[in-house]
Amino acid sequence: MNVIDMFFASLNKVFVHQSKEWGEIITGFETRNKYKVLDEQGHSIGFIAEQRKGLWALLLRSMLRRHRPLTIKVWDENRKELMEMNRPFYWFFSDLQITSESKVVGHIYQRFAFIFRRYDLADARGNIFARIRAPFWRIWTFTILSANGNEIAKISKKWGGILREVFTDADKFLIEFEGLTSSQKAVVFAAGISIDLDFFEENHNRR
Repeated sequence: MNVIDMFFASLNKVFVHQSKEWGEIITGFETRNKYKVLDEQGHSIGFIAEQRKGLWALLLRSMLRRHRPLTIKVWDENRKELMEMNRPFYWFFSDLQITSESKVVGHIYQRFAFIFRRYDLADARGNIFARIRAPFWRIWTFTILSANGNEIAKISKKWGGILREVFTDADKFLIEFEGLTSSQKAVVFAAGISIDLDFFEENHNRR
């Protein structure tokens, strides 16, 4: 059994909390993104961290923001690496690739749309198995539909109030799965991270 199966097989939902550092809160300078992964009972089961460090990485985050090149890693509670997400610099349409144990797990393609936020979720062979079509007026919910239009997953932002939002790591979102393989869950999980960076990161910084 590979690490993706071991981690995702029994999961139906996970909470992801962004971890804020006091240095970022006080100075306003964005540090690399870090998250905690929790199960339904609130137990810590993993960690996520953006990999670029140093002054150059800080400049890229400040100037390019969500368009910057990304490398993000995910570990389980025992610090065993589960997966890696890589996305090169892009202008309009991004391609985030997910790998695990040096093998491609899938891709997340951001697509063009006027009034919708659109993503295609693909497996290791590039076959689209799910789509996200979230209207801009539904700010906090991203429904994930299968090829035949059935809801198979959902990504929901959860807010903890203004003070908790600023001074704690209460900024979080929920990812729910239904009837997916472990690899598909891993791609949906990665989509949650991508959406947080694409649509909510600048709001984190303003607060």
